[in-house]
Amino acid sequence: MAKGSGLPRHLLFASALTFPLLAGCAFNDQPANLTQETATESATPMIQAAADGDLAEVQRLTGSGASLNTLTEAGSPLMAAVASGQDQVALYLLSEGAAPDLATGSGETPLMVAAGQGSRRLVQLLLSAGADVNAKDVNGYTPVIRAAEAGNLSVVKVLLAAGANVNVSQGGESLLMKIVNSGDMLTAEMLLAAGADVNYDNEDGRSALDVARANNNRDLEMLLIQAGAAL
Repeated sequence: MAKGSGLPRHLLFASALTFPLLAGCAFNDQPANLTQETATESATPMIQAAADGDLAEVQRLTGSGASLNTLTEAGSPLMAAVASGQDQVALYLLSEGAAPDLATGSGETPLMVAAGQGSRRLVQLLLSAGADVNAKDVNGYTPVIRAAEAGNLSVVKVLLAAGANVNVSQGGESLLMKIVNSGDMLTAEMLLAAGADVNYDNEDGRSALDVARANNNRDLEMLLIQAGAAL
């Protein structure tokens, strides 16, 4: 809890749902159950309770000293809650000090999962808790790439406002190129408005305009030209 706030931790994080980009609380003392551990998923009842949305059981296990930051092949308790869309459990875990960026072996973070699922509420909650908006997994995916490829426009907007890199690239394509290839006009407009490099060329010399032309998408072609794409 932030020093001198006078509010319980769960109230501070509850307020983050209304004011999603407020900084998360900082804790001076780290209880033993915040130490990172590793285990198999079957050996961690906290994972199952979080995935089931069983808040009472999660609270009971926390009170008995169960680790909030156990990492299994399926991720952490927080990851389990996020993947299952269990907002209240995720809120509780974060308010108790669960690490927001504890990633799987592939580098996937809870924010990436929430972004890909289009859960704006969970995305805002994780960002408020300090999740890394530009974290990358082993394949180069970031939360904003996940959100954009899934067509989650409102989540893309939240991530960009939180500082997501609009010029991130993955697999030899810029984010703009990926979206142009999908034909998503609205997301392409948002990326350009956020400062996406319309003239980014990949290793083969292809640009977003080349992609639009290859797909015979005249609307996107005109959008890119109007945004300054080199002809």
